[in-house]
Amino acid sequence: MPQILHNSIAGLMNALVRVESALLERPARSLDDVGTPTIVASHRRSGTHLTLDLLRRNFPACRPRMLPLENPHHAYFNIDRFEPTTTMPCTEREALRLLSKARRPSVKTHAEPGFADIPPEHAPFVRSLVERSKILYVHRDGKKVMCSMWTWRRVFDPAARVPFAEFLRQTDERGRSRPRVWAEHVAAWRAMEGVLAIDFDRIIRDTRALLGEIGAFIGEKPEIADPPLPRSNATRWQSAIARLTGNLTSTNQHAAGDRPPRPEDVFTDDDLAFFDRETRMIRLTSDRSP
Repeated sequence: MPQILHNSIAGLMNALVRVESALLERPARSLDDVGTPTIVASHRRSGTHLTLDLLRRNFPACRPRMLPLENPHHAYFNIDRFEPTTTMPCTEREALRLLSKARRPSVKTHAEPGFADIPPEHAPFVRSLVERSKILYVHRDGKKVMCSMWTWRRVFDPAARVPFAEFLRQTDERGRSRPRVWAEHVAAWRAMEGVLAIDFDRIIRDTRALLGEIGAFIGEKPEIADPPLPRSNATRWQSAIARLTGNLTSTNQHAAGDRPPRPEDVFTDDDLAFFDRETRMIRLTSDRSP
């Protein structure tokens, strides 16, 4: 579908949702009227959406009331939409609408704990939201994260359309390589008190036991679905049907249908040595509970 047509249809659907919302929804007026949120924090490509979908599928209190035609990503509130670089800007009023959709609303973020990129006008709102939330931090093997990032970013970022070794060594505005950004993100969140850290592999391999631990942490008893893991929408048509009906299964974001390579297929010996040097802080704290 040409991008201009896609954007036109999305704009029309979003306008209709605003009408539906005005007629059918009564959002909270402030955070004081919102149920205790569950924040799912992670570095990108680490299982954020799988965890959000897992909460919605297995905890009735976390299931939002979705309107027909509504964007699947309105099933949760993304704190990062307050950042100046976002492609989906959000007002605090809209944030309260999304946070009013479930008794225990879900919140997403890829930011580090200090939320340094949030503008001052939204900082009090974010600080209050974080203080009243239960926080899950999802982390994944860093080499797999790099492979997934490389595959995903090539779809929209010309700078990522380079050999893997070059991608790995690209730096941000602070001069940090991609592995170092990942390592500092994991280290910062794992150092936070009162955060439940979740290994991505446990979501796949030990789902039922993990749901019990999450339930005890957030104070909700799970009603475990069969199967407990959500099934991803494999095609755009499935996603479109879900949006038309408001019957949401998955919010997972695919990398244009391309599977990421395995680390052993793209990491050279030099890449492995570079990754280990850049992420040493994680190895030095590997004796901590995940």
